[in-house]
Amino acid sequence: MTENVHQAELSRLVAGALNRDTGSWDEIVLRYRKLVYAVVAAHRMQAADNEDAVQNTWLRAVEGLHSLRNPDCLAPWLITIARRECLALLTRARRERPHSSAADNLVEREPGPEAMVLLTEACGAVRVAMDGLPAKRRRLVEILYFEEANDYLSASSVAGMPIGSIGPTKMRTMSSLRRALEHAGFDSADAVPA
Repeated sequence: MTENVHQAELSRLVAGALNRDTGSWDEIVLRYRKLVYAVVAAHRMQAADNEDAVQNTWLRAVEGLHSLRNPDCLAPWLITIARRECLALLTRARRERPHSSAADNLVEREPGPEAMVLLTEACGAVRVAMDGLPAKRRRLVEILYFEEANDYLSASSVAGMPIGSIGPTKMRTMSSLRRALEHAGFDSADAVPA
């Protein structure tokens, strides 16, 4: 008896949805949305693809509900639609995946004209800021960042400074450079090349 009531209610919902009764359609979606999500989730796609597959499943169901001959077959019919939508998305993703050599050509390897202008401006600002440093600090920056002796032990012997004073002097120097660059219009978010 319960199965007959279920069949009659399902037939009523499908008939209502076919007659554009939004309440009937909402009830169908409410009853079967977990089923559709489960079928889609079984295909282990990305979250955005999952959402697309679910939406496409309901779209296909609305478009093809008139072709459903037996309302009792609504669940298997939705399962079939969801599987087909997942397979279509997976096939499309496989076809659209760029070949690695083609993807390499999409990325410009050389900086463009705008980047070159910005780089030139940044280098000029660094040079001006460096010129404003006392000679001893300027020499330390040159040793640490532009010469082979980039460790504290080598810098200590080349600069003639005690090794223990290299770190604090470097910190004060970098702070002075940062302030000079900010004064020149470069903030901490601007990329200033070494």
